[in-house]
Amino acid sequence: SKLLRLGALLLVGIVPACVAAEDSEGPTKEELAANADAGKSDGIDWCKVRDFYGDGDCDRFCENHDQDCPLLGAEPANRRVRYPVIIHHGFAGGHSGVFAYTGVAEAMQGQATVVQTQVPPFDGVVVRSAELQRVIDETLRRTGAAKVNIIAHSLGGLDARHLISRGGYGDRVASLTTISTPHQGTRAADLGLGLVPGFASSVVNAVAGVFGAHISDGSTSVNVLAALRDLAEANAAERNRLTPDDSRVFYQSWAGVSTLLGLGRDYADAFTACDGKMMVHPGTMDRARGLFAPIIPVISRIGRDPHDGLVTVASSKWGQFNGCIPADHSDEVGQVTSGSPNPRTSFDHVRFYKQVADDLSARGF
Repeated sequence: SKLLRLGALLLVGIVPACVAAEDSEGPTKEELAANADAGKSDGIDWCKVRDFYGDGDCDRFCENHDQDCPLLGAEPANRRVRYPVIIHHGFAGGHSGVFAYTGVAEAMQGQATVVQTQVPPFDGVVVRSAELQRVIDETLRRTGAAKVNIIAHSLGGLDARHLISRGGYGDRVASLTTISTPHQGTRAADLGLGLVPGFASSVVNAVAGVFGAHISDGSTSVNVLAALRDLAEANAAERNRLTPDDSRVFYQSWAGVSTLLGLGRDYADAFTACDGKMMVHPGTMDRARGLFAPIIPVISRIGRDPHDGLVTVASSKWGQFNGCIPADHSDEVGQVTSGSPNPRTSFDHVRFYKQVADDLSARGF
């Protein structure tokens, strides 16, 4: 056993030395930056190997966030929010999955009474908004509050608008904050409707039901086609006509913006689409997950419309538009983070939601 321990100690010392000897000191910062821009990685955290972390330079090519790179937005003040906050997920949300909130409700507990919904992840607005209504009613009963604030991602924002307008909940909702909600629809849904003819709907729903059972503690209701119809661009105008804003509710929105390669050269187009309001360090861009690669050309109309991989910036705007965050549709809820800020953009989703809560508090909500 002593020999084994000695061998292990020798390996610990020898292997790094061999790596260094083989490649001198390793790649330079310029080389690492070029590789990062090209989307190349050898899986080695060279910033750790070469002590680039915390060396006084902001290095956005590192595998993990460099502490020398400033985080986005103001430091959260942790202001107390007047009304309970309902964190409402979108399509394919729940406790896990690519569009589930990660760590948001827990981080906001010190600022408000926070309730995270668990509604059918694969269903239409009518069914999902009925579940949202149940959550709001229970929250108001339990807390004695007169109203709630709703923070909704993606399809969740359409659920909330439906409940406020068609369900008459304008007197019980103080504010609605939507994050990349497709208010004007998303071409991903239109694409799905075209590729999923009626005769195959039972098969599609059955497959979605398998995923739904694992990501939600709510109803097992599954109707993917209903969700796609509610998300489709083709149906957006009529849906918006039927769900006008309630003057008693404060509506605000954020969009996510990301590109397939995450190149700084895309910054100018995104800046314009975001009305000049971007929570971003100039010249930096988020790189979308490979999951979105096949549909990005459809969503963006071959690159003409800035987007987050599923929803365009233009479609995300509703009420007071606050601007864009550097995140794809799953980054917006923290699904791809390792608990640290994005190394390329310094976007921290938990910090962002705490900033949203601070703003609600400042507005008296």
